[in-house]
Amino acid sequence: MSKIKKVLTTGDIATHCQVCYETVANWIKSDKLKSYQTPGRHRRIRLEDFMDFLAEHGMPPLTAEEPRAPAVDPNKRRILVVDDEPGIRRLITRSFERKNAAHALCTAADGFEAGLQVVKFRPDLIILDLMMPNIDGFRVCQLVRANPETRHIGILVITGYAAEENVKRAMECGADSWMAKPFDPGELIEQVESILVASEKRAKNISLTA
Repeated sequence: MSKIKKVLTTGDIATHCQVCYETVANWIKSDKLKSYQTPGRHRRIRLEDFMDFLAEHGMPPLTAEEPRAPAVDPNKRRILVVDDEPGIRRLITRSFERKNAAHALCTAADGFEAGLQVVKFRPDLIILDLMMPNIDGFRVCQLVRANPETRHIGILVITGYAAEENVKRAMECGADSWMAKPFDPGELIEQVESILVASEKRAKNISLTA
């Protein structure tokens, strides 16, 4: 935003946070982001409420200039682990530590937090549970694939509900691959490495056609 306004639109929010409109709408619906409705039924966000939202969730502050992406070690791939079970998050992160995998890891406990971390952490790959409160894994897949800024990201679904219809739906929503819980840590890392290669190729193809 070239100039900071007193009242912001959902489009302003989406542009600053580099997310799609629907992600902003979900933040509002879940009462994470305060807003009000105009007589014409348009959503508006007061500047002070948006600044509080950014500070609360550790997101880039609102300035007169466009936010710059944080510096990232080019030798490390970034992996976001999204699961509402703390034990699963620990198991996954420890699996990478034991294998000395040279990746930067970040975790999220639900779909809403995953959306925030996609903006802040800018993952190369998401390890994603399907059944979560608020925004489930299916919707996270759809939102990632719908946004030109994130559609290259690799997605590995892990689920305790590996029924055929769930797996099929996850793949249709944009997942690259899937694993059933409980899973083998070694196989998990092999899948991650394979998807990272595929997502890097996808990112190059997207940049060539942009």
